[in-house]
Amino acid sequence: MTSCNKDNKVISSGYTTLDYTKLPTDVEKIPYLKLNNWFVHANVILNGEVLPANSVAFNNGTNIDFYEWSEQMFLWITSPQDSTIVLETREFYTVSPPDSLKKRNLIPHHSTKTLSASVNIMKLDSEEGQAGDGDVLMSKEGSLIYYITFVNDVYAQFLTAGKQDSIKYPNKKFPTTQTELDAIKAFAKGNGETLKSPNTLSMELKTSWVDLATIPTVNKTDYITVKANVPIYDKKIDTIWTPTGNTETKTLALIGMHVVGSVNGHPEMIWATFEHQHNSPSLGYKYIDANKQTRTIAADTGDNWLLNKKSTDTVFNIVNMKYGKTDNAIEAKAGKTITASNTKRINAFGVAYDNDYAPNNENNSTAASNSQIIAINNTVRNQLIKGDVRKNYIFIGATWTQKGAAPTGKSYSVERKQTSPGVAVGASQLANSTMETYFQYGAKKFNTSNASCFACHSNSLHQNTPNALSHIYSELKLGTIITANSPIDSKALATISYK
Repeated sequence: MTSCNKDNKVISSGYTTLDYTKLPTDVEKIPYLKLNNWFVHANVILNGEVLPANSVAFNNGTNIDFYEWSEQMFLWITSPQDSTIVLETREFYTVSPPDSLKKRNLIPHHSTKTLSASVNIMKLDSEEGQAGDGDVLMSKEGSLIYYITFVNDVYAQFLTAGKQDSIKYPNKKFPTTQTELDAIKAFAKGNGETLKSPNTLSMELKTSWVDLATIPTVNKTDYITVKANVPIYDKKIDTIWTPTGNTETKTLALIGMHVVGSVNGHPEMIWATFEHQHNSPSLGYKYIDANKQTRTIAADTGDNWLLNKKSTDTVFNIVNMKYGKTDNAIEAKAGKTITASNTKRINAFGVAYDNDYAPNNENNSTAASNSQIIAINNTVRNQLIKGDVRKNYIFIGATWTQKGAAPTGKSYSVERKQTSPGVAVGASQLANSTMETYFQYGAKKFNTSNASCFACHSNSLHQNTPNALSHIYSELKLGTIITANSPIDSKALATISYK
């Protein structure tokens, strides 16, 4: 039996569990969304297999269409398949971290192999530093946060064709139409490859993981996990941890995922993100209830979050250490030691607290935007069966541009006259507290006009090209494109368990 106290902390059988994000239950529902239509056997079953969203037939309608696509893709990616999950199958490739020459490789999956992460320039498939400045995040119990990037087979074949200049359609953007997909399928077939779920179009995923051993026992089954060999560090000095060159096998727990994919009409791709409910407290926000009343939710409380031990602390999201670019060491910043700092999610659902501005072209207030995302969360999570591990993950939001225009790097803002087709809409100030911890709006004083995913995933020429949108694309073109039929590197593959 469990009970809740005023700090949102659950007490179970005498043990204190991790705090968790609570969502309002009185938002307007989405009655037409029936999850059974997403499941393979047309019935919602415990930890059941979900079909991928059809990106070719994607409906460019309301925000909810983009949010539904995001939710369905996440449930599919984390669905059980062949004694593992879809993410683990040959349908996806692991993207290696860049070597000293900025080259990345694609590594095929094999269900019987274990992920290996070394720390030299030949390190294969996990990274400790976040995108951008290589800031290192640590849980309050002292676990480093690890990052693994994946792409699907459509992305891999599109990349390979681009490297060989073999693609048969002219604009060389990420595919969005049946004609463009057919060209990629034909190229793949010529190489003896068959795309497993081609209608997903091109997909790129970035995931974040924590050492499962540092999570309270009562919460361990709340996570999707991966067996991985992670680097061992010499920790004698609290300002620099140097890699020993050895590794140890750990079970890592999934705490965050970016789901990015091209769809009909949107070569800039939909950028969606998910977090585990135990991750970090959110600052306050507003939403609209089913009676059309604007409600205010105070900042989360509790002192037992995965990434925060004091939710009332007014100093948070402070960088204490970085990942060394040359020696792969963890290095404390000047005047600091290698230790965790309190993490918070600045914008609970990807838009700012201020309710006096329209965050996108559909919602006239941040409260209205938040309500849509809360509603899709409630609709999906309430239909998943109790005990389904995916119920523990929360959809934070998704962003894209109007009419699929090349992103300008700016967020939608009438006040700042940022309403052109290339500005970010939807959850237009989106961030994940495990991946953009120190780049959230407010943490580095981003202003309203440049706080979206596209602030980084764009270029000054405002192009919709893969090089402009995807940080890994050009580095993968420099590296080795490994096909599913290539010899398997036994040191480079993961076994992900579904619990």
